[in-house]
Amino acid sequence: MYAYIVSFKVKDGEGITFVELQKFEELTNAKPAGLDHFHIFKDRIEENKYFLVEYWNSKADKDKLEASKEHQLFHEHRKLVIEKKCETYECDVVI
Repeated sequence: MYAYIVSFKVKDGEGITFVELQKFEELTNAKPAGLDHFHIFKDRIEENKYFLVEYWNSKADKDKLEASKEHQLFHEHRKLVIEKKCETYECDVVI
């Protein structure tokens, strides 16, 4: 199993929009493409910072979805609510 972790700084007042956009994408396009499950966390200290943690069957499944035109369109829409992408981690799940 492959885990992808990314943090985002979301524009003021766009937290709910970010979460709803992300949930819709994960449940419609990503789920059939090999996404096992995901979580969205809101930072307790830094205002408007969110973490997305995705668990994939394989990195190849994630890469296939990322290359799709539908997912690239999603990124264009999500760009409107994101101030910046902060950090990204890629991990192999051991346990």
